[in-house]
Amino acid sequence: MGTSPAGFALSELSEVVRRCNPNFESLRAISWQVEAPVRESWHRWLESLFEPVLLPHLCRVLDLSARQSAREIILLDAELDRSMNPWSRQGSVDAGRLLLQESTPRGERLMARLQEAIHSGAACGHFATLYGVRCAAFSIPVRAAILGYLLQELVVGAPNENGQVNLLESSVESVNEFLRISSNGLNEGLRFHG
Repeated sequence: MGTSPAGFALSELSEVVRRCNPNFESLRAISWQVEAPVRESWHRWLESLFEPVLLPHLCRVLDLSARQSAREIILLDAELDRSMNPWSRQGSVDAGRLLLQESTPRGERLMARLQEAIHSGAACGHFATLYGVRCAAFSIPVRAAILGYLLQELVVGAPNENGQVNLLESSVESVNEFLRISSNGLNEGLRFHG
C-alpha cells in the first residue's frame, strides 16, 4: 500500500520538526487553543494570530538568525509577547522553555545569547522565536520551517492524521502567498522559498 503525496509530505515535515524540536512527541498546546469544531477553530487561529503575527515573526526570526542578529531577535521576541493574548502567550513561553532545554548544534552562539537574554528578562523565549532560531541553525528552508511550525500546532488539536493533513493543506496557500509577497519578485527573496 502506497503513501499519498500529502501523507509523504507530512512524514517528511515531521522529520524536519523532530530535528529542530526533539520534544515534538511530547508537545502540548503552543498558541492554538482548540475549540470544537476543530476546523473552524483552526481557521480562526490562522486568521487572528498565525497570519498577522506568527507568520511574519517566524520569517523575520529566520532571516535575522541567518545574520546572527541576536539583538533584533530579542526585540522581536518582546514584540511577539505584546501581540499575544494571555493564554497563547503562556503556552508559547512554556513550549519555548521546554525547547530551550534541548542542545543546539555545536558552535551555535545565537541560542546562547538568547538564553542569556531570557534569563536576564530581556526576552521571554517564545516558542516561535526559539524554533525559528533552531531551524536556521539546522539550515531548514523558510517554507519548511513555517509548515513545521504549523504541524506542531496541529498535532495537539487535530483528532487524527487525516485531519492534520487536511488542516495543514488548508493553510499552505496563505503561507505561499505571504512568501510570494515577501520576496517582491526579487531574486534575493527566493531564498525564502527553500
